[in-house]
Amino acid sequence: MTKNIKTYFQDIHYSRQKPNFALSSLLKIAEFFYKNVINFKNFLYEKNILIEKKVGAYVICVGNLTTGGVGKTPIVAALADEISKNKKVAIISRGYGAKLSNKIPNVIKDSKGLKFKDGSMCGDEPFQLAKKVNDSVIVITSKNRIAACELAIIKYGAEVIILDDGFSNRTLKKDKIFLAIDSKMRFGNNHLLPFGPLREPIKEIKRADEIILVNKGDKDFSGAVNWVKDNFNLPIKQCQMFPKKIYNMQTGALVKKNTDRVISFCAIGQPIQFFDFVEKFYHQELKIAFDDHHQYTFDDIKDLIKKADELNIKVFVTTQKDETKIKNLIKDISNYSFCTLELENIIKEVN
Repeated sequence: MTKNIKTYFQDIHYSRQKPNFALSSLLKIAEFFYKNVINFKNFLYEKNILIEKKVGAYVICVGNLTTGGVGKTPIVAALADEISKNKKVAIISRGYGAKLSNKIPNVIKDSKGLKFKDGSMCGDEPFQLAKKVNDSVIVITSKNRIAACELAIIKYGAEVIILDDGFSNRTLKKDKIFLAIDSKMRFGNNHLLPFGPLREPIKEIKRADEIILVNKGDKDFSGAVNWVKDNFNLPIKQCQMFPKKIYNMQTGALVKKNTDRVISFCAIGQPIQFFDFVEKFYHQELKIAFDDHHQYTFDDIKDLIKKADELNIKVFVTTQKDETKIKNLIKDISNYSFCTLELENIIKEVN
């Protein structure tokens, strides 16, 4: 797999790579200061020196303790579709990686439909959410969660707000918190950033109401369930994710499982899991991991095609998240097939 700097640090976070002594020492020092800042912030909220603001809607947070790649987006979409059968729902996303400024609220989708043609402008995750959820669900991006909630409530009459991420942001009072945990990756090396993947200390799980174990092909899922039961006294849900189909994003045609050699690429938080899924369909001659939320350019596409020519390959495979950002870039390319792996998820209670 072609590595970039972020992939290198992910390998450290999940104990696939051991840093040298000097780098390890620097990371531990940085982690010490980061931990103290986070603990002080949480202390201020626990003592009511800082107050979480309540808004005029029921607020659900789908968050996680670690950096990206857990699988929150499909959980948010499933919750929104279910709740919107009876209530007016708005999804609030930070809009990370978008070209739009997220200092102010941006409406990505309302009852009239999507406001953008692809995810390059508004962000891959909110665009993907906007495509997945039913017509009545509103999707708004902003790092100012309170301003976004107020817009959703006042302009669109939202009764339920679902935060896509936001566990670490304590400016807004949450009525219910689902904490998503990758059943296989868990908390990596159990260290805080930048030495590990944790954005919050593990003890902060006490703020959650339920844990959603995300299963992406974990062969020891029962072990993960027992790990949660032994360590955290919280109800557990399972989100089972598995490959549904592969389709040609240029034509929409389904692609059958075959033995073609392909180049797979993605810009997501946990690329290895994507590559494992693709392996069920194709032989991957080359695997390329861009930084999470990477904004593709036409030069990126040309570099991919150059690599394909060197290997005599005509087929690429990527994620739905990445499709939202490259579809416009490859619209005039006909000599190569750009395909998308679509995942399906089922959420159920764990006894």
